[in-house]
Amino acid sequence: MISCQKTTILKLTVVLLIGGLSIFNPALAEDSSSDDSGKVRLIELEDADCALKGGNLIALVNLDPDRSFEVWVDRWFMGVQTADHTRHLLSPGLMPTPLGCSLTLSGEQHWAIYSVKIAAP
Repeated sequence: MISCQKTTILKLTVVLLIGGLSIFNPALAEDSSSDDSGKVRLIELEDADCALKGGNLIALVNLDPDRSFEVWVDRWFMGVQTADHTRHLLSPGLMPTPLGCSLTLSGEQHWAIYSVKIAAP
């Protein structure tokens, strides 16, 4: 079980690095065109439903204490980019926004931050 989780995290790291993103633990995706991108992170959380499938819950979190952000995220499933290009408004001080499990019964999936910008008031 632990080996499977390490493999999943490694694959997620490799995919994000190949996609031109940086990743740390917790996962940090940065868009080099914006200074605000470091204020939004993709993180992995423990979740009972995801653990049953051998994965973790992937979520978005806003680290800025004062500003809201508009974030566009792309989803990849079994190594193929899906049509899921979703917009999220992240307000300061809220819980992370869940995106889904890193592993499903059908296969692996991950998300990549496409863009981050300060949300209009």
